[in-house]
Amino acid sequence: MAAFYDYFNEQKYGDAVKNFLDLISSSGRWNQKSIETPIMLKEGFMIKRAQGRNRFGMKNFKKRWFRLTNHEFTYHKTKGEGALCRIPIENILAVERLEEESFKMKNMFQVIQPERALYIQANNCVEARDWIDILTKVSQCNRKRLSTYHPSAYLNGHWLCCKMSADTEPGCTPCTGGLPANIQLDVDGDREAERIYCLFSTYMNKLVNMQEACGSRSVYDGPEQEEYSCFLIDDPRETYKTLRVIISSVQTLEQQHTKYKRDMFRKTKIGSQDHPIGDKSFQCYIHQQSESSTYSI
Repeated sequence: MAAFYDYFNEQKYGDAVKNFLDLISSSGRWNQKSIETPIMLKEGFMIKRAQGRNRFGMKNFKKRWFRLTNHEFTYHKTKGEGALCRIPIENILAVERLEEESFKMKNMFQVIQPERALYIQANNCVEARDWIDILTKVSQCNRKRLSTYHPSAYLNGHWLCCKMSADTEPGCTPCTGGLPANIQLDVDGDREAERIYCLFSTYMNKLVNMQEACGSRSVYDGPEQEEYSCFLIDDPRETYKTLRVIISSVQTLEQQHTKYKRDMFRKTKIGSQDHPIGDKSFQCYIHQQSESSTYSI
């Protein structure tokens, strides 16, 4: 690979790679046009539906060559020819999938603009996902991004999804909000709360030690413990109060859990459907309860 490396070992290629990596991994606050030279991010043939820019034009489907840079999204009659249409990145308000029932075609997505939507069909589901993801990433910093969209097309004087007649009607479905378009976020609040509790309960000793360290620093600015010297506690007093509330909450939950288990132990009969004979987990629990009872006596 030495000859290959020497060929590309120039500053301009290094800068181009850095700019490309910065672009695709940037947060929403980053300005995509801070790089003056356009960077080609993705290109390839896809099928698009005419946008209806001419009032009496036919809205048919045609194969076009699409190119995406950090400045604009364009399509061409074929590779190497001039652009037939240019969509600035700042004009992309959302990029979402299009339901199959709209045109009876699979792997379709829509690039929503202020005045219309561009309907595109990718070659396969993988290509569709890749195009949606990268278009979403380069346009996620746009200030006028939509919060809702229409998952189906506007045909025969109404939206197929919500049946509204006005083509300017606001969307009826929440946008994916900058996430990959094939992912719908569904947070289970109870499960996440249980996970947080388990983490606090597992590392309770560290929380107590950290609270003691904050207490010593807030009182007489004592020396930092070696375990917590790797980070800076800006406000030991407030951190101490926060840790105290967390520890108290976790201890309260542990007491409630213990009481619940004790009540369940008293009400549950051995050999019942809940705890059949031979259930090792229940036998271990009985052994623990007998030991705790003996210890308390």
